[in-house]
Amino acid sequence: MNNLKLKKTSNNLTNSVSDRNSQNEKDKFSKSHNQKSIMKYYNETFKGFRRNCKVLINRKILKYTFTAFFIIICSMIFFNTQIYDKNNVETFNSENEITLPVIMYHNMTKKQNLIDRYCVSVKQFEEDLKYIKKKGYNCITSSELIDYVYNGKKLPENPFIITFDDGYESFYTYAYPLLKKYNMKAIMSIVGGYTDLFSDTEDHNVDYSHLNWKQVNELNNTDFIEIQNHTYNLHEITPKRKGAAIAKGESFENFKNVFKKDVSKLNDLILNYTGKKAKMFTYPYGNITEGSVEIIKELGFLGAFTCTEQVNFITGVSEELYSIGRFNRDGRISTKEFFNKISKNLEAHKK
Repeated sequence: MNNLKLKKTSNNLTNSVSDRNSQNEKDKFSKSHNQKSIMKYYNETFKGFRRNCKVLINRKILKYTFTAFFIIICSMIFFNTQIYDKNNVETFNSENEITLPVIMYHNMTKKQNLIDRYCVSVKQFEEDLKYIKKKGYNCITSSELIDYVYNGKKLPENPFIITFDDGYESFYTYAYPLLKKYNMKAIMSIVGGYTDLFSDTEDHNVDYSHLNWKQVNELNNTDFIEIQNHTYNLHEITPKRKGAAIAKGESFENFKNVFKKDVSKLNDLILNYTGKKAKMFTYPYGNITEGSVEIIKELGFLGAFTCTEQVNFITGVSEELYSIGRFNRDGRISTKEFFNKISKNLEAHKK
């Protein structure tokens, strides 16, 4: 009996220990499971947080992207509107633009052996005038062109400009009478130093002499000849300087002083001898320095002649007057060949 009771007690103790161990294992498992669950929970929460952050960030990026995109679209619409408006102006101007060919003559002769790139025969010049008249062109002065651009005054149909550079005396002897004969207008750009020289000498030869101040005054007092500025003493090419351009290594400030002093001297002489102010500047050899336009504006010029061979298309913008292109009249080609060159340039522009 006692043995049975001891055995039962022993079994109970064993079961109790076993139960405790089992419970401990359960507790241990449960604790471990709970930790994993908690970790899993936190992991899931963190992942969710990250996802939410990403969503928020992405939403912000999307928001900012949309805002930036909206700004760009608005800018493009505004920009395109500006282009459209500008194109409208250009279209308007192109419909009202004036085609203006300009010829650049130099010397003139009756001697065949003197004809070259810068010297035409008197016969050729007369043939040119006949051609101009036959084609219905109307010669104008720079003053008329300036009045058209600045004051809106009308120009005749098919305007045309004839210019002469350097102030050769052959202009006075040969061209002046022919211009009067055919009722044509012309612009003479003189070099002041040459005019001073031949005003002080008795050496006059129509093949190389230049106008004197008495002749300049006579020409400028007509209603069909204008005298313009071609510099006083910058019409030469030296190792240092080419025409009225900046010299190699020269500062712009020094160039500006040289340029203004020289050109102003001739301006004063023209005004003194003729009573009229030069309105146009003519670049010697067509050499232009960046910044020259601003200088000639400071000197009061309202435009400038270049040596660029192109037909001019004037739309009424004042800046266009500071780069008037001209076709050099080469004496070695016929009137027909010369004017064909102008026509080809015009056709190229239309294309």
